[in-house]
Amino acid sequence: MSEAGSRKLMELEALRGVAAVIVLFHHFLLVVAPRLHGRNFPDDPIAMVRTPLFALVNGSAAVAIFFVLSGFVLTFRAMEKRDWSKLLAGAAKRWPRLVPLVAIVNILSAMFVMLGLYHDHSWFGAGVFKPATPVIGSALIEGVFSTFFTGSTDFNAALWTMHYELFGSFAAYATGLLLIFQKSFPRAMVTGTIALLLTATLTGEGGIYYAMLVAGVLIARIYMERDTAASALAFMSPWRVPIVLGAVGLVVVLCGYDGYSKPVGFYAFMVPFASPTTEPLLHGIAAVAILVLVLFCDPIRRSLAGPIAALLGRLSFPVYLVHLPVLLGLVSPIHAGMAARFGSMVAAPAAFVLFIALTLIAAYPLARLDEWWIRRLRDIASLVIARLRHARWRSVTAATPTMRTGDETSRTDWPQVIEK
Repeated sequence: MSEAGSRKLMELEALRGVAAVIVLFHHFLLVVAPRLHGRNFPDDPIAMVRTPLFALVNGSAAVAIFFVLSGFVLTFRAMEKRDWSKLLAGAAKRWPRLVPLVAIVNILSAMFVMLGLYHDHSWFGAGVFKPATPVIGSALIEGVFSTFFTGSTDFNAALWTMHYELFGSFAAYATGLLLIFQKSFPRAMVTGTIALLLTATLTGEGGIYYAMLVAGVLIARIYMERDTAASALAFMSPWRVPIVLGAVGLVVVLCGYDGYSKPVGFYAFMVPFASPTTEPLLHGIAAVAILVLVLFCDPIRRSLAGPIAALLGRLSFPVYLVHLPVLLGLVSPIHAGMAARFGSMVAAPAAFVLFIALTLIAAYPLARLDEWWIRRLRDIASLVIARLRHARWRSVTAATPTMRTGDETSRTDWPQVIEK
């Protein structure tokens, strides 16, 4: 595992892609095969929600993976290099980085509204389909501001995560900044745990979602100390296989729990514990366990680090953003027509293939745009940081008299001293 710090963590790209695919399955079954999904039909014998197999299609659990993974990815490199300026630059870039694709997809959804492609209005805000609504303008304002700062998702229900992603990112950056100055690993763990608990309890409803990103920061700090941790836990080596199998089983059970339907079947034992806060807490625990398994279990890591990982990671964000408008505006009406003519046994698989194809077609240009925008933001941030460092150097040298020949450090040596 010691080589992992110098390479790109492709397994995390793959994990992000897998989570996006689970969200696709989740929404497809809700729309096309709701009884098989089971959220609204938990007593149906074929409902997946009755079994841990629901983990394969549980979009809510996949979102928890997104959040924990974001906290790790956003802060790991900066903490590894102890470069606090990268954290500040990341926080400054976070909202501009997310806005373009969210706004574009919202405008696409608004165009579908104007074309009358949405037949099921239950996924949208009450005012979206009113004749007097300025659809394009409303979608643009929501995609740029409201989705992030108030959580409004009238045009695309999948975007509810953007509010938590933005402000959870700020909590993650702040935690990363604290941990950079904690050289002691135990002290860093205590500091991070306090930050996690404060984030979860002081941010009101949805605090657990913000805290998931902070949990990702804690995992990043643990990963930085992976060699030391491996040496300290060497005594557990004979039991590593049972431990991993037990963790995988726990992950499947927790990810298979759905808090939006009554606990039935395998999950009937959860009836006394069911509450609005149970689901995100359980999914957050599962997401932490998944990330730890991917990072520290070599067989799992290698299985995700193949060549397809880069493609999955590249497309995951645009796929997540665009898949629901494609499903509701294009695939669902086609599926309804096919089901009436050929039956659901033919229509559902055909609709799924069409759904995947159209989503990828829509996601690819968005991914190219996203890559270009990320490069532009990175260049701008690098330029700003360079100017700030230059200004700091000028202010220090202006305040420092030129040293005499023979002094230990000459004036021309100050830039190097400052950088160190």
